[in-house]
Formats: sequence, C-alpha cells, structure tokens
Amino acid sequence: MAATNTEILRQSFDLFNRQSCLLDASYAELQDKVDLLTQELKLSQLARHREFVEKERLGIRMTCALDAVPGAVLVLDGGGIIREKNTQASELLNQPLLGCAWSEIAKREFSPAGAADGDLRLRDGRWFNLSRQPFGSEPGELLLLADVTESRRMAELLQRRERLSSMGEMTATLAHQIRTPLTSALLYVGQFGKGTQDETVLAGKVSDRLLELVRMVDDMLCYAGGARRSGESFSVDELFQEILDSVKPCMDSGVFSVATLRKALTVEGNRDAIRGALINLIDNAQQACGDTGRVELGAEEVNDSICLTVSDNGHGIAADIKERLFEPFFTTRPQGTGLGLAVVRAVADAHDGEILIDSGAHGSTFALCLPSKGEQV
Repeated sequence: MAATNTEILRQSFDLFNRQSCLLDASYAELQDKVDLLTQELKLSQLARHREFVEKERLGIRMTCALDAVPGAVLVLDGGGIIREKNTQASELLNQPLLGCAWSEIAKREFSPAGAADGDLRLRDGRWFNLSRQPFGSEPGELLLLADVTESRRMAELLQRRERLSSMGEMTATLAHQIRTPLTSALLYVGQFGKGTQDETVLAGKVSDRLLELVRMVDDMLCYAGGARRSGESFSVDELFQEILDSVKPCMDSGVFSVATLRKALTVEGNRDAIRGALINLIDNAQQACGDTGRVELGAEEVNDSICLTVSDNGHGIAADIKERLFEPFFTTRPQGTGLGLAVVRAVADAHDGEILIDSGAHGSTFALCLPSKGEQV
C-alpha cells in the first residue's frame, strides 16, 4: 500500500514537473512575443514621432511661405469661415478675422463701389485684386489679396499720357492757326490806340487780353514742342531787362522789381524758353499776392547752378496743391489753362535743371536752377 502511494506521488511530481516545464516554455515564448511587440511599438512610436516632427516642420515652413507671399492670404472652410491667415492679412484687415465669415469681412473692409474688372477697394483708397483657389477634393478655398494700387496708378498715368500726347499734337496745330490772327489783331489794336483818350484806354485793355492769349498760345506751343534746348549763351542782366520790358505794361512798378545782382552771370540755353518760363512764374506770383503785393525777380549762383528766382509775399501754397502744381492742366484759377508751371518744369528738364519751391505763410519763392557753364565773371 505504501509502495502504491509512493508511486502515485512520484507520478504526480513528474506530471507537475512536466506541466511546469510547459508553463516555463509558454512563459518564455510569451515573453519573447511581448519583447517583440514592445520593440514594434517603440518603432511605431518613433515613426509617429518623426512623422509628427516632420509635419510640424512642414507647418512652420508653410507658415513662413504664407508670410512671404506678397499679399494677404486667407484660408476658408466649406462654410466660408476664415480658419487661417498670414501676417499680411492681419496687417491689412481689421480684427477679428479668424472664425468670421469672409462675406462679412468683405462688407466691413471694402468699399461697395468696386472696379469693373472685379478689383476691390479698401476704404482708405487702396486697390486689391482677389484670387480664389478651391482645395479640390476638400471643402474650402484659398483667398489671395494682392495690392494693385501702384499698377492701377501707372496704368492711369499711361492712359493720361496717351491722351495728353494726342491733345498735344492737336494743340500744336491749333495754336499755330490761332497765332496768325492774334498777331494781326494786335497790330490793328495798336492803330486803334492812337485815337482819343477813351479809345486809347480801351485799346490798352484789349491789347492786354490779346497779349494774354498770345502767352497762352506760346505756352501750348512750348509744352507741345518739349521746350527744346539750344546752345545760346546770354547775360542774366539782359534777360531780366527783356522780362522787365515785357511785364512793365501789365504790372505796377511798386509791385514788380528786379533785384540787384552781386556779379554778372551768364546762362546757356534756350533764351526764349527761359524768358517765357520766368514770365509764367511772375504771372503766378502776381496772382498769389494781388495788386498790393510785391514780386521780385532775382538770381544767384549756388554751387554749380545759377538759380533764377521769382519771389512774392502772397498767401503761400497749400500742401495738397503743392504736390500737383506741375501737372499739365491743373490750375486753381478760374481763367487759368494749367500749362504755365508745366511749361516751367519742361524748360527745367530740357536744360538738365530743376525747380525748387520755398513757400510759407509770408510768401513763396520759385527757383529755376540751371547748370552753370564755365566760370562766371
């Protein structure tokens, strides 16, 4: 009986040992699988981390690219709501932007009166071209607002120059046709002025008006012809005397004066064009200061230039007008042609010179500065 129990016990231990070995083998196999899965998990996590880092870098690069785009960029979702924007959009448009409907932003920021070509105008006057690019398979679209203010301004200037060019050709032809009867009329008025005192006064007034028309025609011809330069050298004193003789009949001696020059100066260029430019400046100065003001014609040598100046004690020039003074056909006078100062600028350009303006509450000074030629006596 004891032997039987011993055998049973031994068999039980053998069975237990076999089962333990099986369990150990299973555990070892399970441990290997756990180690393998752990390694695969680490590799997967590492790959996901690398993917996340790459996406983050891509996001940074895309943000930099959006900020580098020369315009405002807005990203809309399928409902037209702004979800992303670049720095230019933040600077251009008022906040808030994110989470707002583009349709509301457009109403808020842009003037209702847009251009015929579809451009949008901000309420401060700047123009923007709107480009829309759908995402394709995904809902939403990309908006790009590009500033086209300068290009529109240049296009308008080009169109204006083309119109002025055509007008200049027409004006030159018309001015030549008008000049002949004007000259004849002046001769007839000169004969008419030799009658009675009343006739003489009336003839003088008619003559003044005819001379004004002659100056207008000369301005048109000078501007249309480009104020061509010549190589004539002449004395500034002689030039000023000619100008004095021209304006004396129209201006009181107390109103107009010629400054005494410190030394003799000589100018090289188109004598008639320079004289006409200075007379235009004198006429503008007289209009600015009125009959009780003072207009002075002077000259001085500054560095390598000779500056012929016209000064008045008028009311000065407003800042907004000063920027447009030399534009053709721009004038603040009801009877003005707007060509006088444009001719002055054309004369300065033709002689490689410049026009300088010093204006304040106590008057204005225009200086026609021409390059000095050689040593002055």
